[in-house]
Amino acid sequence: MLVKIMTAVLISSAAFAANQAELNVNNKELEGQIRIDMKQMGISSLEGSFIGARILNGDESNSDRIGNTKPLMEVSFLVQRPVEQVPGLAIGLGIKGEYTKFDGNHYAAIPLGIEADMKLPFADTIPFYVGGALYYAPSVLSFRDGEDYLEARIHLDVEPIKNARIELGYRMIDTNVKNRDVTYNDAWYFGMRIDF
Repeated sequence: MLVKIMTAVLISSAAFAANQAELNVNNKELEGQIRIDMKQMGISSLEGSFIGARILNGDESNSDRIGNTKPLMEVSFLVQRPVEQVPGLAIGLGIKGEYTKFDGNHYAAIPLGIEADMKLPFADTIPFYVGGALYYAPSVLSFRDGEDYLEARIHLDVEPIKNARIELGYRMIDTNVKNRDVTYNDAWYFGMRIDF
């Protein structure tokens, strides 16, 4: 069922002028994300602003101290701009809404964070990129059974075709609850990103 949902999201994203559609997998998990460029939706004052949605079908084998995991669902807003002093570097600030369930806990958080993406200067023929993200929500921005939230991600991309990237990355998502520390996901992944 989750595969059908992710496929429908990726196919329909073009109808909404999505700036990015991304699909990441490993041997146990599937992660899909879309980001919609607000400027392409006709809101020119929001250039460099994106709204997005993500779903991660986390697996217990890549989690710590939890069982009966449900997908992690996310909505997001990101403002990203190129850094003029550093060619190829773009930095963004974002806010997310996260929700999942595991072991009978209903987990929700609103983390704030930073993202970066840089085109490596030595890659002229086939572009290479390195990127990452760091998001955090303290207890005041964590709800239901949530105590805090921490997400760290790093990835290396190659762009063999214009606007199509192949990605190798690592993600770590801590979803601590009030009674214990919990790592929802800690895994390497392989993926593909299409820019529209």
